[in-house]
Amino acid sequence: MLSKNQIVLGACVIAFLVIVGAAVVRVYGPLGSSRPDTTGKPNILMIMTDDETLESVRVLDNVKRLIGQDGTTFSDYLVSFPNCCPSRATYLTGQFSHNDGVQDNVAPFGGFAKLKSDETLPVWLQRAGYYTASIGKYLNGWGADGHIEVPPGWDHWYGLIDPSTYKYYDFSVSENGTKKDFGHGPSDYQTDVLGSDVVRTIESRADSGQAWFLSWTPLAPHAQEREVGSGEQGGSGSIAETFPTPSPTYKGTLAGQKLAPTASFNQADNSKLPEYFRVLPELNPKTQELVAQQYQAELEALKSVDEWVGKIFDTLRRTGQLDNTVVMFTSDNGMFHGEHRIVFSKVYLYEAAVHLPLMIRGGPFPKGVTAPGIAGNVDLTPTILHLAGATSPLTLDGRNLAVLAADPTKGTDRGMLLENLTRKGAAHSEAIRTTRYKYITNEHNEEELYDLQVDPDEIINLATSDVHQTIKADLVKRLGALKACQGSTCEGADGKGS
Repeated sequence: MLSKNQIVLGACVIAFLVIVGAAVVRVYGPLGSSRPDTTGKPNILMIMTDDETLESVRVLDNVKRLIGQDGTTFSDYLVSFPNCCPSRATYLTGQFSHNDGVQDNVAPFGGFAKLKSDETLPVWLQRAGYYTASIGKYLNGWGADGHIEVPPGWDHWYGLIDPSTYKYYDFSVSENGTKKDFGHGPSDYQTDVLGSDVVRTIESRADSGQAWFLSWTPLAPHAQEREVGSGEQGGSGSIAETFPTPSPTYKGTLAGQKLAPTASFNQADNSKLPEYFRVLPELNPKTQELVAQQYQAELEALKSVDEWVGKIFDTLRRTGQLDNTVVMFTSDNGMFHGEHRIVFSKVYLYEAAVHLPLMIRGGPFPKGVTAPGIAGNVDLTPTILHLAGATSPLTLDGRNLAVLAADPTKGTDRGMLLENLTRKGAAHSEAIRTTRYKYITNEHNEEELYDLQVDPDEIINLATSDVHQTIKADLVKRLGALKACQGSTCEGADGKGS
């Protein structure tokens, strides 16, 4: 029989072990896990569409109601490089293209192989204890060489394999490194396949006790079967074959929707634009009809995304995760629909390609608020890291957007860098965009200056206006600094990796 002292000593040892065990779990997570515990940290869901314009949000009822009305809308959100791969690389690094090195969709200046994948957002979130999932499109060219292994940082990978990424049916995915092929049946519509996996993943994490980050990147409303790396102005001979494909549920349902007329559509006087745009022909009736058909197909393709946003919120609510989940909605870049005579393209630094939707719901983002300051895709990673309490070893060029949401005066004096590369006769361009002005220059020293307050469609080039020379000189100076900026030297950035 144990003595009284032995019993007391044993009880003390047990109590000590319980305390130590609790501390171990609190610091390192459940036994057998090498990650810190994320209890108390928010789940984070990023929804990023492909080639969606700011204007098209008007048909997304669930997005507007569940994210916009219940969250913060950033009314001056800009992508710094309006092309798929550079924009997505900036999202994953928090760096401008001149710092992360991804400046095109294809080699030698871009493509997924150009990204240093071992130091990106999902890697940093994993280190902070998060479960990470990527569902949908990754960077251009991924999987085209037959290598479909999971990139660094992702616990769950459901990645579209190029070139089948650009098919709404008859595509393939890599499910954690294993290829899965889909056909042309009713259950094979790409947005539905991806949305179903988002819902399954969220359900599977409900009782895990571990915070998660999920990046859902559907193809919609990107064109069907467009060549990877394209983006130049298309010809009418092949445009009909590249319309996005709506699901049977929505095909034809928005036939009455019209593209909102703008002063820049089929611009009558383009004499003050750079040479490349001056020589673009006026849009003939056939091309205008094709633009209208493309636009309708884009809206109808987006309706499937909106349907799944509703289902995702139902899942979050049903599994008790909604109150602890921050939801972000945006697009990688915009698209031209005849503005400045540009059709079926992006990459150029006008508003149709760079000014996009961004809404964030939950966490520190107040309900029903519009933040008017300049925000950008370079801010996405810093914001997510702040939410997660995570850090990055890189110097980040963006800032935490919760600061802009909390104070409407923040960001209103900021200038955002915009840039692209030479493309088929169009010169390499760089720009600075403020809440009122945009100044653009290119390698041929052609200049543009627009007062967006009075000229939101960018029709009146003020670069040679005598009364605007002081304004232009200030923007030229600021752009010169931005072109080589890094971290805190980028306007409005905090430069920190956390």
